[in-house]
Parts: sequence; C-alpha cells; structure tokens
Amino acid sequence: MSKQLLSETGTNLHLRRSFARQLSRAWDLRPQCMTFALATLLVVPAAVAQDAAQDSSSLLTAIRSAGKSPTALGGGAALFQVSTLDALSSGLYDGSITVGQLKAQGDFGLGTYEGLDGEMIVLGGVYYHMRSNGALSVAADTEVSPFAAVTRFKAGVTFTVTGATMAQLSTLIDSVLPSKNFFYAIRIHGAFTAMTTRAIPIQNLPYLPLAQVLPTQVSFVSTNIVGTAVDIRSPAFITGINQVGHHYHFVSDDLKSGGHSLSFTTGAVTVEIQTLRRYSLWLPDDEPFVTVTLPIPVP
Repeated sequence: MSKQLLSETGTNLHLRRSFARQLSRAWDLRPQCMTFALATLLVVPAAVAQDAAQDSSSLLTAIRSAGKSPTALGGGAALFQVSTLDALSSGLYDGSITVGQLKAQGDFGLGTYEGLDGEMIVLGGVYYHMRSNGALSVAADTEVSPFAAVTRFKAGVTFTVTGATMAQLSTLIDSVLPSKNFFYAIRIHGAFTAMTTRAIPIQNLPYLPLAQVLPTQVSFVSTNIVGTAVDIRSPAFITGINQVGHHYHFVSDDLKSGGHSLSFTTGAVTVEIQTLRRYSLWLPDDEPFVTVTLPIPVP
C-alpha cells in the first residue's frame, strides 16, 4: 500500500502538531521526569492526511479512520495466540505448537516454552529463548510452546520518549490509543537506564499452578542497557484468555540479556505502535486442556 511520510508542511504540519498536543496533554499529567520528542514521526495513508486537514480532525481521529482500512496501520494483521492464560495459570505447560509453526503466524511477539522453561521473545522473525540460568539463545524450530502470542509487525505510529518508567510508559501509550478495545503490538527500542527481567526454571510433571511456581522465578537486573521491549497490549474483555493491558518482554541488542520485564526505566527510546483488529485463538487438543476447568473459578 502506498504511504506518505508526513513532513512539516501544510496538512502534515497540522497532523504533527495535533499529535504533539496529544502527547503534551499526556505529559502534563505525568511526573516531570518524562520528556517527549515533539518531532514525532507518523506514517498514515495520504488520503487520510488530506481528509484530516479538511475537517480539522485530531490525529486520533485520523488513526481511527486509517484503522478502518484492512491494510492501514497494520489493520490487516492478526494476533495469533496459542492456548489461554487461564490454561497456563492452571499448570498446562506441555507444548502444543512448534516454533516452526509459529513462524508461519508471526515475526513479533512473546510467550514461553514447554515446561514453562523460561521466556519467549520474538523480534524480527527470530524466536529467542531466555532461560533461568541467564542463557539467551535462538530457539530451534522443533522447540514447542504451551502459550504464545505473535503477529506480523508493521508499525503504524512512531514517537520517542525519554525517562519513563514501565508504568508511566504504559499510561502514556494508553492515553494516545484510538481505542482500548483493540489489540496492539508495540515495539520499544533504545536505551534503558534500568531493566529488570525474569525467567522461570523449567518445571517437571506433575505441574504446579503458575501462582505456586512464580516464587521460583530468577530475576536479572541490568543498567544502561540497549535493547527492545516487545509489548502485546490486550483489551479488558480478554480477561482469562490473555493478559489484560500491557505485557512486556525484553531482549538486549547484544543478545546477552532478556526475559519477561518486571520493571524498567527508559533512556531515549522509540515507540512503534501497530493496531490489531483481528484475533485468532489456537487451542490445544491434548487431554489436560480438554479436561481442565476453564475459566478458573473465582473464589
């Protein structure tokens, strides 16, 4: 699809200033440690930019309009998910799909491996495996996963942020999304002044529920590290199916560190957001999944 890179002239300046105002309003509500670049980069179809100028709509309106096209802002991409969060939380850690099969579904995302063996980070079509012993490797196509969420990544909106904690960045991103009822794939690359990740040791049968396994997680603390946070944001109505809100995994540029992000503070990072309006859920057909009680009963 033909796209126009917006520059600071005419219609483009209108949209750029609109987005700057959106960021400024978000920034005014945040602690002063956060700063945002006003030179925001936005890629939208030229027709959308023209329409937005004609009716003096805000950037968010332009994003919503662009999202109605099946190809705009990644609208044609789908989030492909394996199993459910409730199933994983119940202790269903046996793999049901191979990395090779997942590669056919997406080049960006996150998950875990059989036996809850560490963390999956998917970036640029490479499936990384971060284990609890601190070893980061590229997963073989034959490795299997009990839970994963992947997509074909194509950024729709890009901006820069400096000095944000994980909570602050999540709030900022939420404040500029066109809707919290969509899925989003979000790539955050750059410098992190602090990054804490975790990986869970491989579990053996009989598996314990996730809540009983989490205390065994191994944490890794890094400072002044450059890398990419992979974020899948899911809507509230997906409770029990996937993690509601933001779910961050991380891999460093030097491929020495990674895992599930527990906390971080950014330096200067670039945030790229893809809107996902299609969702595909692939369910295991093994006996544990067939017989487990889902959703998890509420006490």
